Amino acid sequence: MGIEDWGYRWLKRYMDAPQWVKAPLGRLYSLLPDRLRHGRDFPRYRAEAGLQSADDIARLADSRLRETLQWAVATVPAYAAMAAQFALEIPAEELLALFPLMTKLDYKRDPERYMSTACSEAERLPMQTSGSVAEPFRFFLHKGVSRAKESAYIEAFGQRIGLTRQDVVLSLRGRNIRGASAEGGSLHSYEPIKRMLWISPNHLDAAYMPLHVEAAVTHRVSFIQGYSSAVYELACWLEFHPAPGFTEAVRGVQLFSESADEGMVALIERVFGCPVLVHYGHSERAVMAGSMPDDHRYFVWPLYGHVELIDEAGRPITEPGVQGEVVATAFDNKVMPFIRYRTGDLAMWSAGPAHPALPGYPVLERIDGRNNDYFVGHDGRRIPVASLGGLRPPEFLQVEASQYEQFEPGQLIVRLQSAVPLSPEALAVLDRYFRTKLLGCVEPELRVVPQIERTARGKRRLMIQHIKAEEGARAA
Repeated sequence: MGIEDWGYRWLKRYMDAPQWVKAPLGRLYSLLPDRLRHGRDFPRYRAEAGLQSADDIARLADSRLRETLQWAVATVPAYAAMAAQFALEIPAEELLALFPLMTKLDYKRDPERYMSTACSEAERLPMQTSGSVAEPFRFFLHKGVSRAKESAYIEAFGQRIGLTRQDVVLSLRGRNIRGASAEGGSLHSYEPIKRMLWISPNHLDAAYMPLHVEAAVTHRVSFIQGYSSAVYELACWLEFHPAPGFTEAVRGVQLFSESADEGMVALIERVFGCPVLVHYGHSERAVMAGSMPDDHRYFVWPLYGHVELIDEAGRPITEPGVQGEVVATAFDNKVMPFIRYRTGDLAMWSAGPAHPALPGYPVLERIDGRNNDYFVGHDGRRIPVASLGGLRPPEFLQVEASQYEQFEPGQLIVRLQSAVPLSPEALAVLDRYFRTKLLGCVEPELRVVPQIERTARGKRRLMIQHIKAEEGARAA
């Protein structure tokens, strides 16, 4: 097991430590070899993440899937009854189809049934996530394995745009800065291990942007990583307040954790004049995908986990262009194997060709957000939030951010963040746009607000839906 998992419990204390304490500790720690920091398997995962032989990838992916299923049947109580099936010589994907589809609720009801009896408590790394759901989900990763694997793949992802360990990264990913809320407190924290300049997620308003740009120039930032909405806001501000000393030094941008539509990516590319990559993954470490500098589709790492798409009835979707839910089977987490795990995210397979640099990678044309991101019409019809993407009127350039909230079918509150009032003409254009996109079955109420609240981690919820699926169905 690497030092990072062993010392994970002290990570927050390290991040909250004064800079004069953090700087020497971080620099000293960064000199340690990867095997000591991340664990002995880190070099292997890094090599796997860079494999470019389609035959080798297919062979290893099939082997990894079969090993995962065999381990679950042999050691996880919930799957013990399936042992007889594995006496048959059938393809791994056919074996996978025998397993039930799983949700967060299934694991929460009886977590011990889904824990391997062959792993000790010392091998469990407890994690918790709430994501976009109301109740937190507690689960376990494999200590010394899961996070090391993720680090290796994230490093490979950064290499697509030339990110090295010597570069300084501006991070807009929601880590709170100790003392930032106090008057005159610092809004930034530099972390020397990963060479990251963190920005307080509670201070992403336009009034603070000049300070963030100044800090980025001072620390010689050359890459940006962050939530799509946060990076987009920074880019919007920079478009009207050019800072070439900052933007021209940035060689690449990576967007994490939130969906990014074509318009957002295009604006960020235009402002920084560099490649923009979009990333898809989640806390359970069951699936990871990312784009390429010349291709914004999502390329799924086939050795990180196995991915399926299913329709609302749970049937597999194999044809391109058909939206379905992402179902993931995680490799390498022996403590709590996630098998056929319904992520709640919606995506569709791509009809386009594979990328020449990524042979053997499954390709998702796009990821449309979560399956509970929808509007309910007065007739009970469900309209995906993703339908509001695509070509937007020029008046949208005056909007810094948007958020949707629905309390009853057929009625929708549309919050538009703008530092200045929008003209009646602009509002009329935006109102027509929303009415057209909402197919005439949802009445939008536009509200211009100076600020849309963020979560404690700096994320902005795009859709706040108070109508449950069954209530929407009753309205039909």
